[in-house]
Amino acid sequence: MSEIRPRIVIVGGTSGIGLATATLFAERGAHVAIVGRDRDKLVAALRSLGSFAEGEAFDACDRAALDAFFGRSAPIDHLILAASAGSGAGPFAAMEERALRRGFEGKFWVHWHAAQAALPHIGAGGSITFVTAASSRRAGPGTSGFAAINGALESLTRTLARERAPLRVNAVSPGVVETPWWADKP
Repeated sequence: MSEIRPRIVIVGGTSGIGLATATLFAERGAHVAIVGRDRDKLVAALRSLGSFAEGEAFDACDRAALDAFFGRSAPIDHLILAASAGSGAGPFAAMEERALRRGFEGKFWVHWHAAQAALPHIGAGGSITFVTAASSRRAGPGTSGFAAINGALESLTRTLARERAPLRVNAVSPGVVETPWWADKP
């Protein structure tokens, strides 16, 4: 009799929190599928994750690519959304609208579209986890753009949890975590 391994999909799983999460699940024997934009990061991540991991490199801003990916990956047990464009930081008075729009496109809309695309493929007892950030509540100078993006995701999470029950929908909202994203930050 074969062991049933939970199937975990992580959008934004090739670096940072997404890769750390993929690593934990892979070490516990789950079947992990990761998505990231950068093919080289994907190859390196898959090498580190072992035999129960697979992945694809594509831009998760592309809804058609997400729909196709989830169609190929079905069924899934748990979806973790850890993608981020890393754009939207800086003092409010100097922030350029296009930078904030890039932040929304690369995080909020990616999470939104990925959750919608995955819903028909998540099994009973499954879950969706949005990785947001403490900037949504911290009110730190220079984080108004991040606060808007992550606050929007946290509001979406609460509503989606009630709308899609008994599907579990949660957000985890870490503070500063040592990841490559912070490498060039003071």
